[in-house]
Amino acid sequence: EEEEEEEEEGSESSSPPVSYQMKPPPEGCCTTDGFCQAGKDLRLVSISNEHIEVPSEFLLVGAKSPNLPDHLLVCAVDKRFLPDDNGRNALLGFSGNCVGCGKKGFCYFTEFSNHINLKLTTQPKKQKHLKYYLVRNAQGALTKGSIICWKG
Repeated sequence: EEEEEEEEEGSESSSPPVSYQMKPPPEGCCTTDGFCQAGKDLRLVSISNEHIEVPSEFLLVGAKSPNLPDHLLVCAVDKRFLPDDNGRNALLGFSGNCVGCGKKGFCYFTEFSNHINLKLTTQPKKQKHLKYYLVRNAQGALTKGSIICWKG
């Protein structure tokens, strides 16, 4: 059995590194763009008027999905892992929660993006898919705020 597993692992590494392939989600999970794997809607247009519980050390941000160019997906991200206004001082790593189903403790952006069905085509600098800070307007609706300044 060990030899078979080694052969399978070897075949994965021979694939071209140009395109980044996510592992398929577990069976029974929702794979619809704009929804988390639990089937909860994450599109800003759908949940802008909902009350979203966010721990004080987290911020709501909007992620751009390549498959949904006209929509932002709402994400809760630990602000320590987001850059300041100059694109600096973000800790390396990731910490996020799903605002749809409430699942907490995502420690890897790859795992989080898989959960929210953010289908990435490239792996490098993948957190740059987090594009905008989200803010409440005068009417209390969640809207797109300033752009997140990611520096190389």
